[in-house]
Amino acid sequence: MNGTKVSTGEKGFAFERRIGVVLNLLKACMEKEEDWVIIIHTEQGIRDFFNEQSLNGVDHMVQIQEPSGKQHLFLIQEKWKLITNQREVSQFLDCCARILARMPDYKGDIHRMWVSRTVPSANGEKSLQEGQCILVQTCTSQTMLAINTALMLCEVLGRRDLAVTLIETVGSLMPSKEEAIADPKSAQGTDPNTFEPVSDFGEKRVLPITNKTVVMVKKVG
Repeated sequence: MNGTKVSTGEKGFAFERRIGVVLNLLKACMEKEEDWVIIIHTEQGIRDFFNEQSLNGVDHMVQIQEPSGKQHLFLIQEKWKLITNQREVSQFLDCCARILARMPDYKGDIHRMWVSRTVPSANGEKSLQEGQCILVQTCTSQTMLAINTALMLCEVLGRRDLAVTLIETVGSLMPSKEEAIADPKSAQGTDPNTFEPVSDFGEKRVLPITNKTVVMVKKVG
């Protein structure tokens, strides 16, 4: 850490990259299992996959198929900042709807996940509840929040054993010891200012994980 102040936007992008790293660690654990399939798309990857550059609001899309053939689709929005608002929640839910509209033949389970450093506003929480979203929240560190996100995926899949292997592979969960995640767009390939550790336990409205909800979607007609 060189003392240079890092903007909220830079911290947010660093968090998205950290989520990506943890999801890929989970993928490596899962691919050791026979007949499991997992595909991870970043926000830009989602746009490219559907050939629609206006799809903004879902940071990661994870497609998983169990050995039995059962499929899961995780749509994840990731926020590392002190305050989020209903407009951001609405953008996320709208983007989820637009993605699903482009997958009319999908018959698997759908899991919308709102991953945030702090709890949503009262109106935002109502919207998330109406959208039947899973809320994952902690302000301890980016790594802790990323791990909790992966743990919730394992919980939904009924595979906590994968979570044990995953935890053994990550670095420190302490905010002061987190390793910077290099920005791939950086000209030098490294970016020492991707993350500034923050752990303010005096923040308001810090609550535990709530609303573990799995949404079943069936094709109509």
